[in-house]
Amino acid sequence: MRIASKDKKRVGRPLLGLDQRGQALAETGIVIVLLLLLVMGVIEFGRAFMVSNMIVHAARDGARTAAVVSSSDRDSDGIINTSKKNSIIGTVRDSIAAAVGTSTAAGLIIAVNQTTGPPATVQLEVNGDIPFILHWAGFTNYTINRAVTFRDEGRP
Repeated sequence: MRIASKDKKRVGRPLLGLDQRGQALAETGIVIVLLLLLVMGVIEFGRAFMVSNMIVHAARDGARTAAVVSSSDRDSDGIINTSKKNSIIGTVRDSIAAAVGTSTAAGLIIAVNQTTGPPATVQLEVNGDIPFILHWAGFTNYTINRAVTFRDEGRP
């Protein structure tokens, strides 16, 4: 036996009779905004991690270079001369500039420090601020403080 179309209950309509057209569109808009924020956060975090890793690698390469500086580039106490330190700092800065750009790399503080020991060590420090790609929620940059230490192999 067939039920007449008048007797069928309306499916998908609210009990109070309010119209819900456009609800799916509004919900989709909210979800898209939330997913976009999530994706942008992942991109920003990934870039920050990559930049931090590249700075550590550049600092490690610079510290290793400073640790094996020959005696001809040192004074009688084994201290690396200023021109060689500046050369090492320039190389580290150029390596970092490949990741963050020249203007940002120029703002970083890079220092080569030596200790007399024992054991004698060479430390290369990189400090400064790295800008975020997106300046959202009031955050414009994050601070990097990295130091790498090697035993000074070139010391007499």
